[in-house]
Amino acid sequence: MKGIKLRSLSATLGSAALLSAVFASSAMAGLLEKGRSSGLTAGIANEQPYAYIGTDGNVTGANVEVLQAILKPLGITKIDTPITDFGSLVPGLAAGRFDLIGAGLFINPARCKVIGYSNPVTHSGGAFIVKAGNPLKLHSLKDVAVNAKVRLATQTGTNQVQEAKDTGIAASNVILFDKDTEALAALQADRVDVVYFPDAEIISLVKKANSPAIERALPFNQIPDAQGKPTWNYHAYGLPKNDPEFTQAFNDQLAKLRASGELLTILQKYGYTENELPEADVTAAQRCAL
Repeated sequence: MKGIKLRSLSATLGSAALLSAVFASSAMAGLLEKGRSSGLTAGIANEQPYAYIGTDGNVTGANVEVLQAILKPLGITKIDTPITDFGSLVPGLAAGRFDLIGAGLFINPARCKVIGYSNPVTHSGGAFIVKAGNPLKLHSLKDVAVNAKVRLATQTGTNQVQEAKDTGIAASNVILFDKDTEALAALQADRVDVVYFPDAEIISLVKKANSPAIERALPFNQIPDAQGKPTWNYHAYGLPKNDPEFTQAFNDQLAKLRASGELLTILQKYGYTENELPEADVTAAQRCAL
C-alpha cells in the first residue's frame, strides 16, 4: 500500500543504544508529534487477514488499511511495519521496539497490565478447522476437553491458549505454533486433530489452503458467559500506555471511521461482515477492567 514500508525486525532494531534514544524521545514528544514528523512503526506478525505480505511484496491486510485510514487524518502517513512472531508483539511494544501493534490483537486484562489499547475495531468468536467430515465430531472446546486423545493446535501468546486451559483441555494436548499456517500444516500432516483460532483467521486459512481434505467445523459453539450467552473477543490496536493524547485522537478517528461507514467498507474487502462490528459502546477500558 502507498505509504506502507516493509522492514525486517532485525533491520528495525538497530543498535540497543540508538533504539533506546529514539523511544525515549518519542515518549517525551508523544506519538502524534513523532508520527507527523518522522512516521510510526507498527509491529505485525504477517498473518491474514490482519496484516501480511501480499503477492506484490507489499504489506496489506484489514488492520493495515484501517490503521492507515485512522492515522492519515491525524497527519501521519508514513508507517513502517516490522515483522515479528505474534508472541513477541506485546513484549515488543512494552519494550519500545515499535510504536504500536498493527496486527490482530484481542484485548485481555493480562495484556492491559503492560500495554494500552485502542477501542475495539471488531469482535470475534472462535472457530475450528478439522479434517474433512469432522471425524472426531468436534464442535466446541468442551468436545476437545472430554476426549483425552484430541490434540488441539493454536498459536503461542494468544487468547486461545488461555481459553483452552480454562475449558479443561490438558496442557499436554495443546500444541503451540508461532504461525497459524504452521498449525494448519500440522493438521494436514496428522500431527494434530484440530486447529483453533478466531473465526476471521480460520476463514482465511481455509481459503488459502483450498483443500478438500480440511474444513471449518460447523456449527461451532462459542464459550458461554455466566448467563449462558456466547462470549466474544474484542480486537483492537495495541498502543503505548503512556500517551493518552495519542490514544484519544486515535479513538476519535476510529469512531468517525465507523460512523461514516468507511470502517465496514474496508473490513468487507477481507471477508468481514457487519456482524463482526462490536457494540458501539464497548471500550478498551471496559474490557481491561474485567
